[in-house]
This record gives sequence, C-alpha cells and structure tokens, in this order.
Amino acid sequence: MSENTGSKMFFSFLSGAAIGAGLAFLFAPQSGKETRRQIKDLSEKIGSEVKDNVEKISEKAMDFIEGTKDTFKKKSRV
Repeated sequence: MSENTGSKMFFSFLSGAAIGAGLAFLFAPQSGKETRRQIKDLSEKIGSEVKDNVEKISEKAMDFIEGTKDTFKKKSRV
C-alpha cells in the first residue's frame, strides 16, 4: 500500500513540475525559438526520467509476481 502511495505522490509531483515549468516558459522574457528549444530539452529530460521510473516499477512488479508464484508453488506442495 505504501508503494502505491509513493507512486501517486511521484506522479503528482511530476505533473505539478511539468505544469509549473510550462507556465514559466510561457511567461519568460525570451524569444520563441529559445523557448521552444528549452521545452524540447525539458521534455526529453522528463521523458527519460519517466522511462527510467517505468522500468524500475516494471522490475518491482516482475519480482513481486515471481515471489508470488514461488509462494503458491510452495503452498501447493504442502
């Protein structure tokens, strides 16, 4: 249950950060070209972080599934 809460908190934080960054770019006193470059760089960074976190969550899920399978195998032998 705590892992689920941690995931929700992470995604809430990530959403808030993305919204805040977007607003900062919209109101920043710079050229459109520079703003578009910064948005591209930020989106690539966030995309990379999301991909890394999805991989970590997938690994944890697979470990949990394997552990559950092992538990059921042991219980069925008894």
